[in-house]
Amino acid sequence: MKPSHLFALLISLLSIHSNASEEAAAVKMESLPGEGVWVSPLPSGYKNGRPLRATVWFEKQFLGDGVGYQRRAKEFSGAGRRELRMAVIKALKEESNNSWAEVELLFKDLINGEVVKDVERHWIVNGFSCTVAKENLPKLEELSGVRKIFLRPVENQPVPAVPGARPVKDLPPIEEPSFENLPWYIKKLKADQVWKDFGVAGEGTLNVIHDKNFIVSDFLAHSVYRNPGEIPANGIDDDGNGYIDDAHGYNFDRGSAELFTQAFSGDPKDRKVLHGTSCATIVSGAGDAEGGAPQFGVAPMSRWAGVINQGGIERSVEWAIEQGADTYSMSFTRSNYGEYQSHWRKVMEHGSFCGMYFVSGAGNVRQQNEFPFRMEIPQNIPAAVFAAAGVQKDLSKTPFSCVGPVEWDTEHYEDGVVQKPEVCAFNMKVPCLLPNGKVVPDLLNGNSYAGPMFCGAIALMLSADPDLLPWDLQEIITSTATDVGPEGVDDETGHGLIDCHAAVQEVLRRKALRKK
Repeated sequence: MKPSHLFALLISLLSIHSNASEEAAAVKMESLPGEGVWVSPLPSGYKNGRPLRATVWFEKQFLGDGVGYQRRAKEFSGAGRRELRMAVIKALKEESNNSWAEVELLFKDLINGEVVKDVERHWIVNGFSCTVAKENLPKLEELSGVRKIFLRPVENQPVPAVPGARPVKDLPPIEEPSFENLPWYIKKLKADQVWKDFGVAGEGTLNVIHDKNFIVSDFLAHSVYRNPGEIPANGIDDDGNGYIDDAHGYNFDRGSAELFTQAFSGDPKDRKVLHGTSCATIVSGAGDAEGGAPQFGVAPMSRWAGVINQGGIERSVEWAIEQGADTYSMSFTRSNYGEYQSHWRKVMEHGSFCGMYFVSGAGNVRQQNEFPFRMEIPQNIPAAVFAAAGVQKDLSKTPFSCVGPVEWDTEHYEDGVVQKPEVCAFNMKVPCLLPNGKVVPDLLNGNSYAGPMFCGAIALMLSADPDLLPWDLQEIITSTATDVGPEGVDDETGHGLIDCHAAVQEVLRRKALRKK
């Protein structure tokens, strides 16, 4: 959406919802605490002479210090999610433009002198990333407004761009959920009861799935996102956002709209190829009434889009927010990020105020690690990321599921010990719908599949109330969960198994009270 259109839409909403909207409109930026420029330690194993990837924060941010999320959640507790989203996006983009204007001329000299390379501006966090030699770091510190610099190894070079994208079959969305041949986890989570009792099945929500490969079969094409500003496969950036043909998502690694990166061999053991497809199917899979394929999605009338981004997280999150996405599902883990994990946390905290719900599985124990294995990025992020641990069909804990609590002790965040995970879903012997429509029972193992179940549950809740704020949703989903471990909240299953029916019922109750 163009800034002028965004502002006009914001003004329109402000005239309708005066009290809460005035609160949302009063979005002020904050300053990072302290003085001078803080630079993170060199990455572990760094060898002199090698370039570094630097991610830079300017002084002005939406959340200034490490406890800003909780403080500003109270500040905007009376706002609606959709209007708060627009106001925060506007404030973030304006501040990004202001900060960049202060350094643009000097930065051009750095680029022309090859002091920095591969520059990416960010607005979701006010700053930028670039590749720089160690001896040139003082050049970045001298730039006006720079306050923090996070250093990490230079990641693998982007995969060469693939022109175009394979066409996706244009199938209409389903008109109503099917109750035939449902996978067992749908019933265990009581999602089908939500569809039946409340007439809510994910309508109006968009779920972005961050993964490596998406096979958009007929069983996913019913629910795939269609960017209204983009004409698929015409080789033109129709909506002017910098991404050609991003009709159904985008592959940021290849600079292409191609989401299909690896063909399925037909062997069900080839689960890595099916990973992203399976996650999307669990969230939004609408099945196929004519072909008889079962409906695998927790929120079958929702939409989904795929993003592929093994590098920095910023571009794909910004893209998702600008598409109006409601959830962002991350079935992956990033290890040994050190201080840089503070940047990921800030991205997702700001994204949360932009109306996005970040969801992840709790992670899987690695064989080389001793028990207990604690959660890492992104699932260890408090408040802004909702993490689901996993249980088996009989509600017993799976041996490979990561556990909480987590500890935050970085330069910017000093929370100490934080309770995680929030809830649990199913992560063992989950059935899989293959691209050809065949169902393989008991195939999928891993918290990669508990996270999408959580994502689907959130889509149901947002379908019932699109203005539900993240901190309110977290309270609802945890207070309505069914305790399955030791009494009360625990480190292995959080507050318990997700109960979609109880959660949506509570969402509707609060919505009715709010309208009185």
